Amino acid sequence: MEEIIYLEKPNLHKPFLIIGFEGWPNAAEVSSSALQQLVENLGAKKFASIPMETFYQMSSLRPVAVIKEGKLVELKIPGNHFYYAKGLARNDLILFSGIEPHLRWNIFVDQVLHLAEKFDVSQIFTIGGTYDYIPHTFPPMVSALINHEDLKEKAIRAGLGLTEYTGPISIHTFILEAAKKRDLKAMSLWGHAPQYLQTRNLKVVYAILKSLTDLMEIQIDLSELQRAGEYFDQQVNHLVEHDPKLQEVISKLEEAYRRSERVSGFLGKEEGSKEDKVIYIQAFLKKQEDEEKKEN
Repeated sequence: MEEIIYLEKPNLHKPFLIIGFEGWPNAAEVSSSALQQLVENLGAKKFASIPMETFYQMSSLRPVAVIKEGKLVELKIPGNHFYYAKGLARNDLILFSGIEPHLRWNIFVDQVLHLAEKFDVSQIFTIGGTYDYIPHTFPPMVSALINHEDLKEKAIRAGLGLTEYTGPISIHTFILEAAKKRDLKAMSLWGHAPQYLQTRNLKVVYAILKSLTDLMEIQIDLSELQRAGEYFDQQVNHLVEHDPKLQEVISKLEEAYRRSERVSGFLGKEEGSKEDKVIYIQAFLKKQEDEEKKEN
């Protein structure tokens, strides 16, 4: 069943395995951005990949072409890649950045966990993003789902909320259940992004990576990401100042959040999902970026 393609097989010491996916569990691009930050920040080296063909409907997950003046310059094919980073602390790291598979979850997860066992992984962390009825004016919420009772106190000490949920699952939960059967401890971290902000949320990415590094007891410089999250907040506040409807919605969320410290479900589907209560700030941020480039 060894379908993983290895570029090398590094010698790692009791590594943590950190997993992130694009797709359904990637609200506000929290999961993919967090893994990208780790790979780039740590200078992690790619060492293995899972082939795409077995697990995806390629008509839904199409390769991307870069064409200039009629010439094919580049063909970008989505991938599932493992990276490693050494020498951070007592534990090395394995990072997996992929796309939630469309098909054969059991086989896909078996391959990931087979690699975890091969490298004697000490604990698995998955990182996901979810939209929630939470105001951006409060510190981001990070919640945890665990597959072993020993991890509960660890999550509580880290200030994480414990997940309460009934409904359709992502592959994260599937991984936790499969890992439990193999006696592998796993924790799923979820960054809760305000549902009215439909864009990459670096403030939530910072919060989830800060929680992750605290749990692993390793030091990673997140200062640049923290500044980017603060700048993101400034841009959102600028937009909200000029939109009375959004001000009203956010004010209601803040009031509910202060009362209950848990606002999910407060507005309900009908109240919270209207188009006029969603901020699409990509175009605004792109405009700001273009203006800054002109000034420089």
